[in-house]
Amino acid sequence: MLIGLLILIGVAAWLGLEHVADGLNRWTGVTLVLVAGTLLVAAPRLDTAAGIAVGFTGRFFVEAILLAALGLVAVRGLEQHEVQEWLWETWRFVKQIFPLLLVGVFGAGVFRVIIPAEWIQTLAGENTLLANFVGVVFGVFIYFPTLVEVPIARVFLDLGMARGPLLAYLMADPELSLQSILVTSRIIGWKKNIAYVSLVTVFSTLAGWLFGLVLAAI
Repeated sequence: MLIGLLILIGVAAWLGLEHVADGLNRWTGVTLVLVAGTLLVAAPRLDTAAGIAVGFTGRFFVEAILLAALGLVAVRGLEQHEVQEWLWETWRFVKQIFPLLLVGVFGAGVFRVIIPAEWIQTLAGENTLLANFVGVVFGVFIYFPTLVEVPIARVFLDLGMARGPLLAYLMADPELSLQSILVTSRIIGWKKNIAYVSLVTVFSTLAGWLFGLVLAAI
């Protein structure tokens, strides 16, 4: 159902948002209804252990309230040209990030098959300072764009990576990479660059470790 809704959103959005800057049309409304409906359909919990049981979680009600508030703001607080600009910028952004999401999901599937779970569990399966440091170092040498990080992080979590090292990796990956280290060293010099890299490494490691301790305490 969700895949079908996403396909319908793609078709409707192309017809209703591609030229939304020139004016709204009926496909624009169809797109917005489909987007809201897809979010609400994906929100409930689906249990297939004994038949099909749908559970309405707090996420469903929060999303419903936020969607209603968003519609109220658009209708009461914005002029039509502002709504058109808003929708156009949203559609343009979606077209930019969707290919990256496809790459991220495909890469996550590849990593899940290639990387043995024993490696992840041995290196970062527990919340230790060394495991958090390994997560930071991995983020430095294996750089992923921000949108690709999410499915990759999900794979690491499924393979047994502790949540502390996972957070350390997610904090260090956008800040540090071999490319950025080499480029910034030419601008600010190696001494300042080493200080910057050291600070990011230390604080990302400590943040992941403390996060893991807090989760273990609660």
